[in-house]
Amino acid sequence: MKKLSALHLASFNGNIGDNANHNGFYALMESIKNYKFEYTELEIREFYWKERFFDSAFVDYANGFDILIIGGGNYFELWVDHSPTGTSIMIEPELFKQIKVPVLFNALGVDPGNGASQEACEKFKCFLDVILADPKNMISVRNDGALASICKYIGGQYLDQIYWTPDAGIIVACDDGFLQMDREYLAVNLAGDMLDVRFPNNAGGISYSKFIEQIAEILLNTLYEGFVDEIVLIPHMYKDLGCINDLLGHFPDEIIRTRIVVAPLLHGKGSELKIFSIYKNAKITFAMRFHANLCSIGFGTPTIGLNSYIQIQQLYRELGISNYCVCVNKSDISDSLEAVLSIIKADLPKHRGRFCSISAKQKEYIAKYSKHIGLWLDSQSLA
Repeated sequence: MKKLSALHLASFNGNIGDNANHNGFYALMESIKNYKFEYTELEIREFYWKERFFDSAFVDYANGFDILIIGGGNYFELWVDHSPTGTSIMIEPELFKQIKVPVLFNALGVDPGNGASQEACEKFKCFLDVILADPKNMISVRNDGALASICKYIGGQYLDQIYWTPDAGIIVACDDGFLQMDREYLAVNLAGDMLDVRFPNNAGGISYSKFIEQIAEILLNTLYEGFVDEIVLIPHMYKDLGCINDLLGHFPDEIIRTRIVVAPLLHGKGSELKIFSIYKNAKITFAMRFHANLCSIGFGTPTIGLNSYIQIQQLYRELGISNYCVCVNKSDISDSLEAVLSIIKADLPKHRGRFCSISAKQKEYIAKYSKHIGLWLDSQSLA
């Protein structure tokens, strides 16, 4: 078995969904025959914070490893006009050419949620041309509508050169013993970032405060009707705590003290082992964030996507379960969410079986992805 030193450039702190992603990715890499990887993790936020730069020093550093892995994560945005690539991977294409080791762009998101400017799209297209011109580079994108976004904004001619895979968070491992609860609960994740994007001030929509008011009423009803005994609120990053605090403001004191649990805000490697077990053991999940949805589905937990951002809608579309996804920035949230919840309540085992079936299919795709990576590595000069 050949040992390979891998520089892994991604986000490892600040959003626990990233840790779920890497957890699953390292597991799929372990399944590749003939290779054993030794990872050095490089935090991509250090580049955003201007502590590091995509310069010649970065290229020299990357060339000291056997392979460079970028992602997973949502790094192929389409709005970063000031970037030489139009994305948050801000490396000059000519400088990227100087990276001599194989480069795996792993399961990246192609995200038009904050816009897709013509300038950024043109730069990204040029960057793709540089990447794909060299067989030592491999690009894969994840199941958040990335291929559709590339087709719409960049061009369908790229699709047969880019591999599609489910985000590896769908096979995240976890510690089942973290949250010891002997009562049935509903797991809830609310996203507190980009509220101006999630809840725009436009005709036919509702405000963030109205959303919180309506979701609070629905959650209380699940308690009063006896569908669940407890509600567990789960932050993935610090901004989610604001949503949780706003939500608690709509609950009676007695309910907060006796039937509400707030999961801890953890970060860093290993934290996903604890937090994602909450989704695994939930009776049902309501989720706004990508990995809260994806990982819950991976566990076979019946999940309702609270769609306030395009990637959630696209995730459910790609999985073929759009009927479980509810747009929560529209005026009809109460009726639409209650309708989906009522259908699940009517036959919970049936819906759990459906989610387990979807999970199994996605894991088959993950296995194919790992084999594809293995074949790509076999084609490289890694002696």
